[in-house]
Amino acid sequence: MRRSLVLALVGAAAATGSIARAQETEPYVVRVGTVGNDGNALAFYAQAIGSFKKQGVDAQIQVLRAGGGATVISGIAGKALDAGEADLITVAAAYEHGVPVTLLAPSYMFRMGDLTSVIITAKNSPIHTAKDLNGKTVGVASLGGVGRMLTTKWLVDNGADLGTIKFVELPQVAMAAALQRGSIDAAQSGEPNVTAAGDDIRILASTYAAVGKEVEATAWVTSADWVRANPEAAKRFVAAIHEAAMWADNPRNHPQSAAILQKWLPFAEGLAEKMHRAYYGQTFDVAAMQPLLDFAFAQKTLQARVLAHDLLSPVALVK
Repeated sequence: MRRSLVLALVGAAAATGSIARAQETEPYVVRVGTVGNDGNALAFYAQAIGSFKKQGVDAQIQVLRAGGGATVISGIAGKALDAGEADLITVAAAYEHGVPVTLLAPSYMFRMGDLTSVIITAKNSPIHTAKDLNGKTVGVASLGGVGRMLTTKWLVDNGADLGTIKFVELPQVAMAAALQRGSIDAAQSGEPNVTAAGDDIRILASTYAAVGKEVEATAWVTSADWVRANPEAAKRFVAAIHEAAMWADNPRNHPQSAAILQKWLPFAEGLAEKMHRAYYGQTFDVAAMQPLLDFAFAQKTLQARVLAHDLLSPVALVK
């Protein structure tokens, strides 16, 4: 009897140990939302090169083709997503309105010379300067978006009379054709649409250069509640995104990352290999974040000055 009991207890302990080990190795499920495109592609890369798997994260990625960062934050607030990628101004606006958002990891970072987000005109257009757009029409993806705000700043900083310029909202994919028809005179656009337009367009300026030489433009965001409830999953997600950023920033990996993009996004064959490639921040740099937030405050998009440091989660990697 005693021997049987001992054996039973040993067996139960072994079974319990096996369950515990299984639980320890079971991946953390993280529901991830991204709008796609090269500047929003770190989740694709982390999945493809095994960074999520190495960190024990089961990333369930959803590509949200409409609505941008606002759609991502809405999904997080409604608990349909755990984490997602959004522009910094949209995150700050949500924070300002009491939505408990917090930043996990950086995403697209503008550096001087970057041509992934630009202001364009038709190749044979007489437009060459901001002043040439006085009395003209400019296309933007969203009348209330970051692209419109940055285009406005470039125009004002370079002597244009803003009161004479009309802005119209157009899908990115329609901008090159609108320039050719003459229904608009310039547009704020980004990759892959700029490269897809080929010789039909000419670049006037780099969009984010209106703010600074280095600008942290987008980031991976979640809710403060999710980080508190899932601290280990949050740390592992950050580690995977960080590794993917280091990998993607190496030009030697651009052919492979182009192939990954081609699988995830509806790019024309070979387009990803030709276009200007995005650079990703590897750790948060408050000095590269604050100017964009201050610009949004100056434009009255934000009603109060939001400090970049206040948006960072406890698990974020900071410079």
